[in-house]
Amino acid sequence: MTKINFFIVNKDHEGRRLDNFLFSKFKKGIPKSKIYSSIRKAKIKVNGRKTKPDYKLQSGDKIGYPELVQKTDINDSPNLQDHIDLIKDSIIYDSKNFVVLNKPPNYAVHGGSGLNFGIIEIVRKIYKYSENFNLAHRIDKSTSGCLVIAKKMSALRDIHKQFRNRSVKKVYECIVKGSWPKELKKINNSLDIQKTHKTDQKTVKTNSGKESLTKFFINEQMNGYTKITAIPQTGRTHQIRFHCLDAGFPIIGDKKYYLGNSKTDAKRLMLHARTIEFTDNTEKVIATSENDYGFTDFKKSI
Repeated sequence: MTKINFFIVNKDHEGRRLDNFLFSKFKKGIPKSKIYSSIRKAKIKVNGRKTKPDYKLQSGDKIGYPELVQKTDINDSPNLQDHIDLIKDSIIYDSKNFVVLNKPPNYAVHGGSGLNFGIIEIVRKIYKYSENFNLAHRIDKSTSGCLVIAKKMSALRDIHKQFRNRSVKKVYECIVKGSWPKELKKINNSLDIQKTHKTDQKTVKTNSGKESLTKFFINEQMNGYTKITAIPQTGRTHQIRFHCLDAGFPIIGDKKYYLGNSKTDAKRLMLHARTIEFTDNTEKVIATSENDYGFTDFKKSI
C-alpha cells in the first residue's frame, strides 16, 4: 500500500496556487512535470479530492501526496561553483524583498526534466536563509535577461498582484529575419497551447485562445535582419516568439518557431529581456540588463 504524506496549509500560504505551493515545498528536486502529472492523476489531492493545479489554497487545507522520487542533488553537479559565480555576477538589483538578475541564455529558471538545477536553485546556494526565495515570473530557458526573484512570501504576493494588474512593464529586444515593416507596430490575436509531445508544447493561433498583444518598434535594420523592441501587453507562453513568426519575421536562433534557415542564423535564440519595471514596497524599480549575451557580437559578424 502506498504511503501518503500530508502538508497542512497555514495562513501564510492562503490564496496561493496549489502548483506554486508544491514547487516551493519540493524545491530540492522534484521535477515540475512530475508534480503536474501527480496532480492530474489524483496522486496529489486536497482534502481527499482531486484538484486542479490553479486551485487557490485555504488555511487548514490538507494536501495528501505519495513519496516522490528526488532527482540528483544540485551539490552533485559538475562545475557547480562556475555556475554559482556566473549567476552571482549577473545580479543587477538586490533589496530585502527582491533579487533581479540578468539570466544567461540556456539556463532554465528551475530544475526538472532531467536538469539537476535551474536559476532558482543556484540563487538559493548564493544566499543564506533563502528557503522562501521564489520565482516571481518565468522566462524561457533560451531567453536571456531580467528575471525577478522574490525573497519572501509577502513580496511574492505583492509582485503577483502587480502582474495581475498589468503594472509590471517588461521590454524585450530581439533580432528577426528580414526587414520588419515600419507600419507593423502591434500584433493582437488569440493564442493557445498545443501539445506536440508528452514533454513539449507549442503556441498556436486559434479563435478560442486567450487574447495576446505585443507592441513592436524598430531599432535598427541590419543587412537582412532587423533589431526590434518588443513590449508584451499580455503574458502568454512564447508570445513574442510566436508573434514574430506569425508576422513572417521569426527571431533568429529559434529552433521551435522558425522559417527556412532562421533557426541556424544565430547560435542562440536572439531574444533578450532588456528591462523590467515594478514597485518594490513603495519604490519604483527599473532594472536594466546591459549584457545582451551576444547581440553586439552578432551585429559585428554580419
